[in-house]
Amino acid sequence: MKGIYALVIAVPKNIVLDAGALHHVPLEKGFYVYVGSAQTSIEKRIARHLRKTKRRFWHIDYLLSVEDVSVVGVFQTQGPKSEECEVAKRLDRVGTAVSKFGSSDCHCRSHLFRVENHEFLRDWMNELAPNWRPNNMQKKGWCVWITGLPGSGKSAVSEALLEQLKQKGIRAQLLSSDTLREIVTPKPAYSHEERDIVYSTLTYVAKLLTDNGVNVVIDATGNLRCYRENARQEIPRFIEAYLKCPLKVCMKREAERSETHHAPKNIYARAMRGEASTVPGIGQPYEPPLNPEIELDAAKLTPGECAQRILQRISELE
Repeated sequence: MKGIYALVIAVPKNIVLDAGALHHVPLEKGFYVYVGSAQTSIEKRIARHLRKTKRRFWHIDYLLSVEDVSVVGVFQTQGPKSEECEVAKRLDRVGTAVSKFGSSDCHCRSHLFRVENHEFLRDWMNELAPNWRPNNMQKKGWCVWITGLPGSGKSAVSEALLEQLKQKGIRAQLLSSDTLREIVTPKPAYSHEERDIVYSTLTYVAKLLTDNGVNVVIDATGNLRCYRENARQEIPRFIEAYLKCPLKVCMKREAERSETHHAPKNIYARAMRGEASTVPGIGQPYEPPLNPEIELDAAKLTPGECAQRILQRISELE
């Protein structure tokens, strides 16, 4: 469907933008409205704008690739390309034009405008034309659950993945079962009932975040398949990343590591002495995934290499 669209963009801090041939564009902190059109599929064009990773071609691509800049609202309507400039001219009366932005192929002063707030846009758009409507194409976030035995490298891989995502301008929230336990069960017994609560809460929070467009990386053993399968059923864009690692290697790593990432220390040694009966892989079962989206040989690959492969799998969701 052909059409015209308006993106409501939040710029959380003052920036100076280089947008292709348009250099040193100062943008103050606040809200902006960008007007564009699509002559083939407006849905695909809007979906492209909502992606952080893409080839930068238009001025708007450079702005939306800036970290922390985000699209907070979308309006669209059917109509010819000529109406795009009419909307831009009317926005020029209520907002502050960013000179020459998005208007290199027309005579408009700009197609990007700073506005004091965006609450007026819904009614204002309807006054322009009754068929303008909000677009609810905000893409849900994805969730990667990194699972494996204690000591398989889940936390190290999670940190490496977050860093590689950041380098590509992709934001994600880390959810750690060990960190969550400090709040939900500050004196954990690691019983079956307690694990049910922790992993149900973890999945619930991950679903809330992804439903609101936030990407999530879960760092958690999730020793029973049912915990991870519950997350898969609740979260549409879900990846289970299994760090396959022999128990002996995990035990050696866990004994030698200096950073536990909020996990209890020396769990395998305590389990072997009979002091801890709930350690997955010894006192309690660890059920490996039957069909994970990605399986990694964590005994041979570095955390960075594991993260690279998970990142490639994430890119297939886009």
